[in-house]
Amino acid sequence: MTTIIPEPSHAKREPGQLVEMAWDPITRIVGSLGIYTKIDFDNREVVECHSTSSIFRGYSIFMKGKDPRDAHFITSRICGICGDNHATCSCYTQNMAYGVKPPHLGEWIVNLGEAAEYMFDHNIYQENLVGVDFCARMVGETNPGVLERANRTEAPHAADHGYQTIGDIMRSLNPLEGEFYREALQVSRSTREMFCLMEGRHVHPSTLYPGGVGTTPTVQLFTDYLTRLMRYVEFMKRVVPMHDDLFDFIYAALPGYEEVGRRRADMVCWGSFNDPEACNFQYDTMTDWGRKMFVSPGVIRDGQLLTNDLVEINLGIRILLGSSYYEDWVNEEMFVPQDPLGNPVDRRHPWNQTTIPKPQKRDLDGGNYSWVMSPRWYDGRTQEHLALDTGGGALARLWATALANKVDTPFVKATGHSV
Repeated sequence: MTTIIPEPSHAKREPGQLVEMAWDPITRIVGSLGIYTKIDFDNREVVECHSTSSIFRGYSIFMKGKDPRDAHFITSRICGICGDNHATCSCYTQNMAYGVKPPHLGEWIVNLGEAAEYMFDHNIYQENLVGVDFCARMVGETNPGVLERANRTEAPHAADHGYQTIGDIMRSLNPLEGEFYREALQVSRSTREMFCLMEGRHVHPSTLYPGGVGTTPTVQLFTDYLTRLMRYVEFMKRVVPMHDDLFDFIYAALPGYEEVGRRRADMVCWGSFNDPEACNFQYDTMTDWGRKMFVSPGVIRDGQLLTNDLVEINLGIRILLGSSYYEDWVNEEMFVPQDPLGNPVDRRHPWNQTTIPKPQKRDLDGGNYSWVMSPRWYDGRTQEHLALDTGGGALARLWATALANKVDTPFVKATGHSV
């Protein structure tokens, strides 16, 4: 819900007085996110903003003492949207720990499962979560003049997506009743079916194991996957021009909107889609097989590639306390002083983290206010702890792959500046 402090009925402010506004919980996602702000409406400026999380997950605590072979089944419960990503990472970790490698076809099945997850995630995010911001109901309530203009504006690519005006596009995005909104839900279901074909169940894989998969590869299996993929491709041929029309209109109707979200191009990508010919899950060769992934790893600083070495990327990870409800672990056991190559491992690296919860009252004025710590990447060149965006996944993956200039397949080629 949205709260305004002071209440509107007695919100008589002196010029420059700040108004506190809070959105907590933000239910469009899981419901644990809260945003607290102080806004100067006279100068149209958000003066202060805090992002909080009210959920303590605790997986790093109750995973202790568990059979590591159960790790992927447990960690997938972290999230009801991307749980399979956690399971996949757990299996990768176990592959490295046990010194095992899936057969090539098993690795391809995992890659196809991850690809289906990406398609599911981006579709439901763009059309069913973000799209609501641009639906007719939302725009009509917040900017009625913009909706009137949208109703009069023809869509340049109407022949591609089928909506004659921008207003028609906005109405199609209305939650639960909009045509495109409902169609996107059906497409999301299809992508989940693609995942289930490869890994048994979404979002908690049932046929994913260290060293391979329990999926039986058949011609019918891959045909079923391919038919759903082709339907998704046809859907994307409508999605792209439709969003081009919608966002081009928004930029024209709301000057300055293109500045929303503008910030430094600082991103990180851990890489994705292992090449079965190269990946042996050995730490001492991780730099090599990491660079042969079909999505390149990389740390991006101000739009430039700092490194695509998975070993360096890993060693640079830091978990800082930030403004979280945890005690420092500086005096706790140091689990891994150095990596298998002899490189020193920092105490703030996840390998050496001890999670010590310290529940307390939320304090937005210089105290602690969240159950989320502050993950950073340490740049030894500048001695900075960088807050790196994953770009929702897709942006960071494309940017890192483009700059790394490593991927060269019949279908995707990195050029050093594009993909």
